[in-house]
Amino acid sequence: MRSTSSGSCLRARAPRAPSPSRSACSWTGSRSRRWVTAGEHWVAASVLRLYEGLPASYEGPSPSRRPMPAPPEFRPPENATPEKVEEARKRHEARLAQKPPANDARVRHIELIGPYAQTEGPSPESLKKVYACGHLAGGHGPACARTILTSLARRAYRRPVTPADLEPLLRLAAASVKRGESFEQGIALALRAMLVSPDFLFRIERGQAAAPGNPVQRLRPYALASRLSYFLWASMPDEELFRCAGQGTLRDPAVLGAQVRRMLKDPRSRALVEAFGGQWLQFRALESVTPDRERFPAFENNLRFSMRRESELFLASVIQERLARPYGIPGVKGQQFRRVDLSGTPRGGVLTEGSVLTVSSYSTRTSPVLRGKWVLDNLLAAPPPAPPAGVPRLDESTVGVDRSLRQQLEAHRSNATCAACHVRMDPLGFGLENFDAVGAWRTEDGKFPVDATGALPDGRKFSGPEELRAILRQDKDAFTRALTEKLLTYALGRGLERYDRRTIKAIAQRVAERDYRFSVLVMEIVQSLPFQMRKGDGGPS
Repeated sequence: MRSTSSGSCLRARAPRAPSPSRSACSWTGSRSRRWVTAGEHWVAASVLRLYEGLPASYEGPSPSRRPMPAPPEFRPPENATPEKVEEARKRHEARLAQKPPANDARVRHIELIGPYAQTEGPSPESLKKVYACGHLAGGHGPACARTILTSLARRAYRRPVTPADLEPLLRLAAASVKRGESFEQGIALALRAMLVSPDFLFRIERGQAAAPGNPVQRLRPYALASRLSYFLWASMPDEELFRCAGQGTLRDPAVLGAQVRRMLKDPRSRALVEAFGGQWLQFRALESVTPDRERFPAFENNLRFSMRRESELFLASVIQERLARPYGIPGVKGQQFRRVDLSGTPRGGVLTEGSVLTVSSYSTRTSPVLRGKWVLDNLLAAPPPAPPAGVPRLDESTVGVDRSLRQQLEAHRSNATCAACHVRMDPLGFGLENFDAVGAWRTEDGKFPVDATGALPDGRKFSGPEELRAILRQDKDAFTRALTEKLLTYALGRGLERYDRRTIKAIAQRVAERDYRFSVLVMEIVQSLPFQMRKGDGGPS
């Protein structure tokens, strides 16, 4: 069920479905999905915390601009006695006397997603994958349990299984059958144990024995295959990677290069764009962003999805009709994404994508500080330090009242304690001030004209986002280093250390020598020492 809620509590009944279906409940700013089995279900949801940025009243000095809802109509209960009708009328009149809060939550709709047309029970395809012995309709022999569990555990643990892995699973299956349960129930019990095993839940990377005193170990072949597949596919290795690991050829540069090229061409490599892009460009934070609905009424879940999808496609010229409206691009109709010509517009590149501009803003206004920090951290590999303790924040109640946001930030920057960092961040954010908190173009911020000029600490000046982008494009080496750091962090699944700096510098240099191609960056990371090695002692494989 999908529910878009602005209400306190949802309680709904799902119709009977012939097969497991997915229940999804979504609220403004959050979404919940649940898998449910066939049958009737009750779904309950409650709003634990209301967004505090909305006006709470329809009256007073700062009223809500949304219209007050129509008063509820009195509907006496059916077949009720006159006394019960009178009690219901009094309760109704008491409700009318109350002033409804403007920021209350209400249930809008509920939706059952499905699927609907599947038959009950497991599919034949699933049975073939589980019952590797080939006996799909009973008739399992004594060796079937070992064959089935060996096949399943190899996939679940992403490596060959040992007797120590297999024997506990076989004992569970045998104990189930001994209690009078079916063979299938015994396999299911062993499978449940497999799915809570640390070898399934965690990627345990074991290294080969190293020389005495050497804390660095070379990854074992199956661990390297897993690291590679989770880097490029965000999933387990396929049979070809398993085969290369089993043959011991995966570390051969020619074989490894061929596997990387194959995996990048595979549709599963889309996970690299979605997962890494969401982490690097922070567009996955769109799920929790809640722009003020009164200041930005055009922002809704469809626009949120379109922003994220645009960033996932990673091309500023690939947009959809829902984005064309806030971007001010005419002639774009329909829901499909397509490439459009952005020449002659102030947009282009990652920096002006709606997702980036939205996640680097506050709910009620833009933030040159957040946007400048985003550029320094994600595009220039020069993140500013954390702000010192005790620095006063801007008084939000006075922003845009008698001075523009820029004027207030410039006064804030006059503090010597703040100036060292803000002189680097603020100008970058000022260059993006023509975009509001949800990425729409503007020339005025309230009653003040937008001033999108700026000067960097090295003296370079710009006016507006186009000139700012032109300056940033000159810093190719800084951008290459930033992207290398972010992608290496993602590939390793850990933060970078001082001893990684030499690798980062070498990779960035080789990428620059080969025309800054992304495929070169991926290949260099896969062949690097941090990717193929690990620290610590290795246990048995």
